[in-house]
Amino acid sequence: MFPELRPPRAIGVSVGSALTAWCFALTGLLIWRGLTEPIDLPVLGPYLAATFFFGLGCLFAYWTYGCLTLRYHLDRNGLTIHWGDIRQLIPMDRIERLVPGRELPPPKVAGVNWLGHHIGKATVGDLGETIFYTTHRSHEELLYIVTPSQSYAISVEDEVRFAEEFQGHQKLGQEVSLPQVTERTSIAAQPFWHDSLARTLALASILACAVTLGYVFYNYPGLPESIPFAFPPLGGVTRVDDKQELLSIPITGLGLLAINLVLGFFFHAWERAVGYLFFLAALGAQFMLLAAAIITLQQ
Repeated sequence: MFPELRPPRAIGVSVGSALTAWCFALTGLLIWRGLTEPIDLPVLGPYLAATFFFGLGCLFAYWTYGCLTLRYHLDRNGLTIHWGDIRQLIPMDRIERLVPGRELPPPKVAGVNWLGHHIGKATVGDLGETIFYTTHRSHEELLYIVTPSQSYAISVEDEVRFAEEFQGHQKLGQEVSLPQVTERTSIAAQPFWHDSLARTLALASILACAVTLGYVFYNYPGLPESIPFAFPPLGGVTRVDDKQELLSIPITGLGLLAINLVLGFFFHAWERAVGYLFFLAALGAQFMLLAAAIITLQQ
């Protein structure tokens, strides 16, 4: 009996790797373009686009990692589907039947969906809503696992052998009773993703940082080469320096934003209140730096 089955993943991993590389390459090109343009409000466009494609590249990298780690573990207790940091537990006593994909119409999967990699949900015939963890290229490569409350789709190259192995494990009887649940580990298990207040504070701090950056870049082209700086306060002394020093305000904001968001994300898993403090610190720092930029430019 095979304890673990790995579906064909070469195509899915190749496509995901190509998409990831494309996003990161585009990120680098956009940053390079921004660095070669004079500082002005429109130059924020490439930087914002670079941020978007960097985040998208990170998502593609994680999804590709999920495709690479996709496997199905079958034993007498049930079927476990592994994808990245997520596990779907399907107890043996909950599985009612196996349905070959050729007996049902081709599904339209909504979710992470590219050639050789399909993770998401679809409504399939009389099975209703079905969760997909597959690398199929044709619906004939699918095998549906049907339980009273939920159906699942997996990719198997030899459905007859899988059915025989399933029946063999089923006859042995369960050793332990498993819950039919979705388990998450590592980053996927962080409570941040389910805390609307934490996500709102993090997003607000990011938007505040963007406002500070936009304000400085908007005013920068019209400034003289040397401007007075009253911030930080130096005992009532206003220093005069090159206007490039003004850029230290949004750069500091970006650094504080990154540090506080990372710390807030991980401390939030330990104690929510501590995580909130870091997110509030990130937001407060952006308001302080925006105020500093306004004070400096209004002199």
